Amino acid sequence: MDFFYTQSDRRSRLLRYASLLVTGLLLSACAMTTGERYQLIVQEGKAAGFTPVSFGSAPPLTGLLRTQTPPQTSPAYLWIVIEGDGRAWLNMREPSMDPTPVDPVGWRLAKDISQTTVLYLARPCQYQSADELDACSVADWTDGRFAGKWVQRLNAAVDQAKRMTKARKIVLAGYSGGGVMAALVAAQRDDVALLMTVASPLDHAAWTMHHKVTPLSTSLSVVAVQQKLARLPQLHVVGADDKVVPPFLLQDFLRRYPSTTPAELVTLPGVDHRMRTPIDLNRIRSSRSLLPSIDGPGIYP
Repeated sequence: MDFFYTQSDRRSRLLRYASLLVTGLLLSACAMTTGERYQLIVQEGKAAGFTPVSFGSAPPLTGLLRTQTPPQTSPAYLWIVIEGDGRAWLNMREPSMDPTPVDPVGWRLAKDISQTTVLYLARPCQYQSADELDACSVADWTDGRFAGKWVQRLNAAVDQAKRMTKARKIVLAGYSGGGVMAALVAAQRDDVALLMTVASPLDHAAWTMHHKVTPLSTSLSVVAVQQKLARLPQLHVVGADDKVVPPFLLQDFLRRYPSTTPAELVTLPGVDHRMRTPIDLNRIRSSRSLLPSIDGPGIYP
């Protein structure tokens, strides 16, 4: 479905100002070290009630977790947002030596969720020290960014976070390549109440073909597990102005589902791949009753 809204002249001026401010912040972020970027999101996280967590080793998966303080009852749902690919490439031909994102869109999405129990989960090899990064190779954030070993690591982190929070179910979300990972993890689980992706190239073979770039030949494919996802409630969000993951790629992916699949595409007008408009994933509603098991005060206040 499409969301439409109008804006006053004052609102437009504020948005233009905000865009200029974000551009300035991004230019500053480019000059930061990986450690400085990590400390920045940790400080932002503390202000929003998040604490740093890590899962596994060599390299550890970095995250930020927000829970009830003090804990009262076991939460019905743990929201998990997986970060995008980050700075995987410097340009069309030259890969980055560190995939830590300059603009962590996944973190912004996680921070803005109006629910108490939320985990932001960085992708493998992001926010690592130089020594920790030695456990990675360039292939881990380029050709093999969706490799089976990383899907298993993320799945294990989800298990651990669920035990930590004592949540009964999880809402699994991801931005860009993080949405691909969310779908691959969801296909292995039976406790996912909702799968949400944001600007995600779910059919990465079609995505690389569209952009005429090298296929991700050592990565797993969501298309290969799509039938396992067919009964899972899903909302896939994309910006109408997204040139990186154009909406038609998501439309083609969703057409492969049976007509009974509770999956829907939500198109945000005037939004591109960077998702600079503040979005509360908890408040994005479907146009039909797709989510009977979780629709209600626990998810959508």
